[in-house]
Amino acid sequence: MLLAVLLLLLPLPDPWSAHGHPLYMRLPPSTLQALSAQGTKVLQAAQRSAQWAVNQVVMEIQHRLHECWGCANHTIPCPAPGRPRPQAPLLQDPPEAGPCGERHPGTVNVTRAHGRIVGGSAAPPGAWPWLVRLQLGGQPLCGGVLVAASWVLTAAHCFAGAPNELLWTVTLAEGPRGEQAEEVPVNRILPHPKFDPRTFHNDLALVQLWTPVSPAGAARPVCLPQEPQEPPAGTSCAIAGWGALFEDGPEAEAVREARVPLLSADTCRRALGPGLRPSSMLCAGYLAGGIDSCQGDSGGPLTCSEPGARPREVLYGVTSWGDGCGEPGKPGVYTRVAVFKDWLQDQMSAAPFSREPSCRELLAWDPSGEPLADAAPPCAFYAHLCPGPVGACTRLAQEQCLQRRRRCELRSLAHTLLELLRGAQELFGPRPGMRRLAPSVARPALSLRDPPRHPSREQRLHPGSRAAGTRFPKRRSEQQGEADGCPGLEPLRQKLATLQGTHAWILQVPSEHLAMDFHEVLADLGSKTLTGLFRAWVRAGLGGRHVGFGGLVGLEPATLARSLPRLLVQALQAFRLAALAEAEPEGPQMGSRQGRGLGRKEHHPFSPRVPPARWP
Repeated sequence: MLLAVLLLLLPLPDPWSAHGHPLYMRLPPSTLQALSAQGTKVLQAAQRSAQWAVNQVVMEIQHRLHECWGCANHTIPCPAPGRPRPQAPLLQDPPEAGPCGERHPGTVNVTRAHGRIVGGSAAPPGAWPWLVRLQLGGQPLCGGVLVAASWVLTAAHCFAGAPNELLWTVTLAEGPRGEQAEEVPVNRILPHPKFDPRTFHNDLALVQLWTPVSPAGAARPVCLPQEPQEPPAGTSCAIAGWGALFEDGPEAEAVREARVPLLSADTCRRALGPGLRPSSMLCAGYLAGGIDSCQGDSGGPLTCSEPGARPREVLYGVTSWGDGCGEPGKPGVYTRVAVFKDWLQDQMSAAPFSREPSCRELLAWDPSGEPLADAAPPCAFYAHLCPGPVGACTRLAQEQCLQRRRRCELRSLAHTLLELLRGAQELFGPRPGMRRLAPSVARPALSLRDPPRHPSREQRLHPGSRAAGTRFPKRRSEQQGEADGCPGLEPLRQKLATLQGTHAWILQVPSEHLAMDFHEVLADLGSKTLTGLFRAWVRAGLGGRHVGFGGLVGLEPATLARSLPRLLVQALQAFRLAALAEAEPEGPQMGSRQGRGLGRKEHHPFSPRVPPARWP
């Protein structure tokens, strides 16, 4: 539809010439509005990326201060001289886990047989404290279930085509009084090693959170089965999620819930045919249809109540696939959790150094501050695999660790750049997303959106972190840490100051003014290149700041789509240079309103040769 609109709009009015100069054409206002909308999305992504980078360093500072304070007060062991300190993401779950499967006091589970996810009842706030939402770059994609302080259980097919943990975040459950849900970055993704994306056999994955869930928070883990069998057929169990209200329909804005009966293996086999694998799958629902999980509910819970003095919910299924949503004779299919009990326990109790370090762990590691005498904590995995002498193994582990860290840095940078460029692509195509369909249907391509954010609880440590480029005030603990000589604190503070200075141009823009406005794109019709683009002069504004720069633009839908990403990146560069010029008044006025695009001279080679009298 948008392509058709642009086709009608691109035969541009208002061609003009003056004194023999070439013809020029302006892009119509409707195209400028669409370009401005995409530019605003890119600005928002850039601001979130800058805030994420700043918050990550703040988190490192807080962790370093905690280590120094704990060591000085003998509450945590001090590292031996010359030995590296442990990293925060390698911490395991607390040894004493709290109660599982218990709802918050005062919350009532209102799920009932006539409620349905595909068109029915909303769950009360806090009724599902173990239900989480997995987001790919800020885009909700799947559900998940909190099974321990640092672990979420979900469906393995959610990560098809997007296994990079840096792109994923987990939104925890909201509180019973509507408290804001926390968002936690993902540290590690562990799909079941025998998951088959064609048949959805063993459709299970564990997700390790970057920071454990606080016992005092709203989120609580569900109980895992103690026996390898489910309750008998006919048992009424509960399902919940944010999935579609009906097949191919929009997602729900709030959590919805329903009750469905467990069905026997024979009933499931007759209803679903050979696609059902009873060894790893179970089905639940009404053969009459009408009540079912749907698209977007993948990874969500199927829980059954365990009676007792303190009733609790036990997780027996993870939403996997289905043939339609609520179709007669087509119950929903869930991965059996009970049969994977041993695998889950092995993964969640594994030693920190028994796995290859994740990209998030490596990016948080500072190799410049680690001695070569011993392998740094993230690198201990490689040293453990080495059969040679200790010294040689240490050097080899460091080299392998650094190589993988560089690859992680490249992946992180590449995805950040893709994020800045993909906004223009949304002008010309629908937004893809994960669907919960039968296994025979091919999985759609996944999209990259926003960079992962840090947990909201970390952001609340610094209320000013969202303010425009302000320095974080020193806390008493930080001042004391410096006075006591906390090692490694000063480089982190310098790194924080550098980041805040680098990103000040975007952090200083209040969120209510974070909107890009393209005033004019004037194309020189006599400058068509071999790639079908035309030289153009662009004027744009952001938060009261105006810039002008030269670029290349297409005048047909295909070439326009190809030229938009570069125009958006050039606009970001122009605003950044304009902000730097304002901060240094003695320097050249780059990117100013007078038309010095990207810091070049007035006679920019891409600037249209327009007589001054005709310039608006």
